[in-house]
Amino acid sequence: MKKIYILYIFILIVPVLMAVDPAPANLSYIASSKSVAQAGIVVNGNHLYIADNDAVVNYDLSQPATPVETGRENLSMTADTMYLYNNNLVVCRDNYYGTVVYDVSSGGFNSSGFYWQWSTCNKVTLYGDKAFVVDKPGYSCTGDNPDDHVRMYTLTGNNTTSTPTALAAQNVNAFAVTENTVYASMESQGLGVIDLATNLVKTTFPDKVYYSLQIGGTKLYGRSKTSLDCYDISNPQSPKLISQLSN
Repeated sequence: MKKIYILYIFILIVPVLMAVDPAPANLSYIASSKSVAQAGIVVNGNHLYIADNDAVVNYDLSQPATPVETGRENLSMTADTMYLYNNNLVVCRDNYYGTVVYDVSSGGFNSSGFYWQWSTCNKVTLYGDKAFVVDKPGYSCTGDNPDDHVRMYTLTGNNTTSTPTALAAQNVNAFAVTENTVYASMESQGLGVIDLATNLVKTTFPDKVYYSLQIGGTKLYGRSKTSLDCYDISNPQSPKLISQLSN
């Protein structure tokens, strides 16, 4: 009788065990023993590109739970920043080692004729055919006199315009861009909202100085030394502070 009871319990439990989802695979994208460059992540379709020491690695994400390394390109030096523009993967190597550009339209690392005139000395934000650029203070390649204005360039084919438009912002710590508006955190003026059509500062938040700005949908997120702030930018040139989280 005892054996029959145990068998009965087993029959009841088996379907439950079979219905439990398996634990997600414990995947290591980069070997833990390596010192990984902090160049960020670039995703293009089903391909993810990430810096790994002195190389850029390509992962196929067709099966997100089981990414597969499909390529590795040696840089001869660690990557500082990476950008994606029209299937061109731009990799800025550490100071003085230049920038390389790959055509990744097919997923691999192919030579590209796209000209990228900036380096590790610059912060760059891309929007449509525009590049918004500011120098990074403290980088040796900018010397003692970095240009702390936000400059707007138009990208044309495989080149960039040689004469940028200087926007009404300086001493910029961070900035983010939408179609007609630039949000710039300025050391002396706080958060400024710039209308691209007129190049005028429409709104300022004088006491808000951020070192990072990111846009997600109709929200602008700014991180300062003391808080993470969220603005509603449904009306892009009239942001409304809607929440704050203490750091």
